[in-house]
Amino acid sequence: MTTQADSGNKTGESDTAGAVQIRKIADMDDGQRIDNYLIKILKGVPKSRIYRAVRNGEVRINGSRVKADSRVRIGDRVRIPPIRTATPGGKRRGSSGHAWPIPVLYENSGLMVVDKPSGLAVHGGTGIESGLIEIIKEKMGPDSAIQLVHRIDRETSGCLMLAKSRSMLLKLHNDMTSTGRIRKQYLALVMGGPEADRVDIRLALGKKAGGGDHRIKPDEQGRHARTVVTVEERLDGASLVRIDLVTGRMHQARVHCAESGFPIAGDSRYGDRQFNRAMRALGLGRLFLHAHRLCLPGPDDRDMTVTAPLPESLETVLESLGSKGVE
Repeated sequence: MTTQADSGNKTGESDTAGAVQIRKIADMDDGQRIDNYLIKILKGVPKSRIYRAVRNGEVRINGSRVKADSRVRIGDRVRIPPIRTATPGGKRRGSSGHAWPIPVLYENSGLMVVDKPSGLAVHGGTGIESGLIEIIKEKMGPDSAIQLVHRIDRETSGCLMLAKSRSMLLKLHNDMTSTGRIRKQYLALVMGGPEADRVDIRLALGKKAGGGDHRIKPDEQGRHARTVVTVEERLDGASLVRIDLVTGRMHQARVHCAESGFPIAGDSRYGDRQFNRAMRALGLGRLFLHAHRLCLPGPDDRDMTVTAPLPESLETVLESLGSKGVE
């Protein structure tokens, strides 16, 4: 959780089914709308039920009735009525049955970097009971203010940053978007490969297409996106490449590689079917995209590197293609 529970109840969100809770707002939630705050902490509760509770006066801030757009401040005491969640008393699990432990690659007082498994969403949502952030919050307890700094696709594995305070969250966002001190590097297996050993892809990307097509598509009027792809090793009909994301748009690496003629192996949305079938025959059962390395400022403000080793299942595919291995 991102709040401090004063009721003495610390067993998880499903406890709202049995008793009124009083939660004290921590710095991570300062300024957030009460409806969004409740939606975040009451996983499995329909939004309609949450808004009804606000309208009926069941939700209160410091003893006073509120509107859905009322904002919470540090130290506010929020009354949450008994509301039954989708999984009362049950053990929360992730989108593919994942549970703790999730490998921690680096941790200090303000930051945690974990090695996210493929198949685990970073957070719960439609059709997903809970994601990585919910699993970690459950492990760390209701007093934890930990939040995602960025996201990676559900099918992608590797380095993922989480901030333990709002101040660290804001600093890391600034380092990603303004100072450029955080650099994200991926490893991918692609069909064929770029002709040059290094290509700089600059292709603006639009929003998700409608009509049931959930793919991101190039759009000259869309958001600027830049990816640098470097060939690490040329293999039989494929290449192992390093992908440096200069910007961080949704599905950026996958779309840029596909549009450039070398789609990523195992990509069911943007990939090549025949190539994917050939890779499945070699044992590839997932998207071959791995957040391999993060370069970021350390506690002493000197640059440091955090690395997530390539999963064994992906190493096995590379060995089948005659790879000499990944450093």
